[in-house]
This record gives sequence, C-alpha cells and structure tokens, in this order.
Amino acid sequence: MALNILFLVAGRFSGINECLIKTFSKNNRINSIDVINPTIAVRPVWGKLRLSSFLNSFLGDLAAINDYGREWKYYHWRTPFAFNKMTQCCEEAIRSYRKREIDAVLMTQTIFSFSQNKPDLPSFIFTDNTNRLTQETPFKDEFKLHFQTSARWQRLEKETYLKADKVFVIGPHVRTSLIDFYGLDPKRVVAVGGGSNITTNLNKNPEFREKSYKDRVLLFVGRDFKRKGGGDLLQAFKIVKKKFKDAKLIIVGCRPKVKIDGVEIVGKLNPEQLEEYYEKVQVFVMPSLFEPWGNVWIEAMTYQLPCVGTNVGSIPFIIEDGKTGFIVKPKNPKEIAERLIYLFENPHMMEQLGREGFLKAIKNFTWDKVVDTIVTEIAATLKEKLNTSLSLK
Repeated sequence: MALNILFLVAGRFSGINECLIKTFSKNNRINSIDVINPTIAVRPVWGKLRLSSFLNSFLGDLAAINDYGREWKYYHWRTPFAFNKMTQCCEEAIRSYRKREIDAVLMTQTIFSFSQNKPDLPSFIFTDNTNRLTQETPFKDEFKLHFQTSARWQRLEKETYLKADKVFVIGPHVRTSLIDFYGLDPKRVVAVGGGSNITTNLNKNPEFREKSYKDRVLLFVGRDFKRKGGGDLLQAFKIVKKKFKDAKLIIVGCRPKVKIDGVEIVGKLNPEQLEEYYEKVQVFVMPSLFEPWGNVWIEAMTYQLPCVGTNVGSIPFIIEDGKTGFIVKPKNPKEIAERLIYLFENPHMMEQLGREGFLKAIKNFTWDKVVDTIVTEIAATLKEKLNTSLSLK
C-alpha cells in the first residue's frame, strides 16, 4: 500500500528538509507527501498575511527578548510561546488533512509538536540532535552555542518525543541520548543515518573514478568557524606549511579574518560552486568541537576525499579511523597536523582512503536509503496498529 504522508517542517534544517521531500516524492511506496510549514504562525509570510501572524510574531519577539536578551533573534523560534503557537498550527493541519485519508504524520526536529495531546494519527519524528546533547558538550563556553535551559522548554521537548510512535535519528549518539536521558523505549528509536546534499557528481559518475592526489590542497567547509574547529585547523596548517611549502588550505562557507600564507578564504557558495572545490582538492578536514551530524563529510567522501575529523557526535560513525580517513581528538592542532603531513607524504594512502570513503558513502549514506528505512518503519507501525485494533474488536 502506498502511503500518504503529512510532513511538518520548519526552515532548511541544513538542507535536510529539502532532500527528504525530494526523496519521499520519488519513492514508489509513497503516494503523496503534503508539506506544512508551521512557522507562519509566528512569522508572517508575504502573500499569506494574517493579523494573528503579525501579533504572534510581535509577542514571540517579546518572549525571546525576555528569555534571552541580546540573543533573542536566534531564539525567536525557540521559546515556549513560539512552540505552542506552531503546535496549534500543526494541530489544525492534522485535523484538516485527517479528512483526506492521511496515513501518518512526520515532522523534523522538535521546535514544535504534532498537537497538544497525542495525535490520533500515527506520528513520527526525524531529528539530528537533542537539547541535552547540546548542553553536555564540554566546549560550549568556547563558541556561541544555542540551547534551551528552561525547565518548561525541556518538558515540551520530552513530551514531543513521547508523543511519537517512533523517532528516527540521524546518528547513534542521538539514539543513546533519547533512550538514556529522555526515557524512550529503545524499540521506538531508530538510527537511519543521513546522506549527501550534493549528488550531481554521483548522477554523472556513479562509479569510482581516477583522481589525482599529487597536489597538497586541504578543504574546510562550514559556516560556524569556531564551532567547526577553524582555529585549531589554522594552527595545524602552520605546522603543515613548515613541512610542505606548497600546501594550501581553502576555507568555504565563512570569512574568518586570516592572514596566513597559503590560506584562501572563499566564503559562502551555492552547491554547484562548492562542487568545483570538492573536485580540485585532495583532503577534507574539519576538526569540529561540536557536531550533531555533518553532511559535509559524506559529500567529501563522494568526491573520493580522505577525511580528517574529531571524535565528537556521530563523526566516528561517518569516518572510519584508518579506513576512510582519520579521527583526532578535538582541540589538538598537533595531532591534526601529524595526520595531514602523513597523508601528504603518502599519496597512495590518500587514494586508498578516498576509495574506501567513496564506497562507504554510496553504500551506507544516501537519502534513498534513509527514506527507504523510514517508510519501512512507518509501514510496519501502521500494520502493527491495525492488527492491534482488529484484535480488540
């Protein structure tokens, strides 16, 4: 039976929402997927102007200012006030679509809930992080990291998880957090992985192909330079530069004020422009201090790049140390430099790690695989609910 899904989303979610929508739309086990963005409840959208939206937007700003002061703009969506208003919007949507034979509701993240009470439709969540994991990172005082500390918000988050029939998580560390801290039944939490948000090269060249590793060019891709370990990378690059005068580092996604020989600052790029850089470099490195997931490593692996990352979050789940790249300790420029120097000294190892990374990415980390797993789990839950209903009659 082909499924009809109501999909509740807010924002880009690092490009994940768009990838999921596209992949669901082409899955032969999905009949329809209707997308609702509840943020209209607290932020007016031109062409959909409502007096209530303007009022809620104003009240939402006041709530964020009251709770978070100068940081209020980021937290506009992350106050109990906004949470409840967006939840009301979702509740109305579910009630409306209930008449159109929707089989299940799926939402990403937990900045709102399905409804005030447990919905009468099978309901599912896809997320890459928990508020608890953000609070627990040991480096949160070294860069700007946003998380909610109020007991009310934490209660709303936990209640949302408990309302779901199943929670799909992008990495195993998130699954552990939901089970150990939020008290979810392990059977209801499924790690499904993630995929590459850039697939043009795979569409053109789905097979492993020859790549040159004779140059010594590193690539960093990230918007939050501090959180992504940019400072540690620069220190490591200085060490690498002493060994290899021709070494280069390209920084994409941000514009830190850096004056180091061999460092090229590119700034933000669209996916098509970013592809050019993945093609021409030899190693991808991003020594993050905190990382819920990190699609960029998967993107880099599809371009046959050996990857260097830290042992935080799900990075060790993506990068296999010594097989597809190297895992280093966070805040350790010396260890980063040692790994990069080793790779530059051994081009054959760069090729070997790049090959293994490519094979792992196309086998384990695709949005098609993620969606297939989600659809299978949703179908199984629907079948189980139907059997339970029949047995009670």
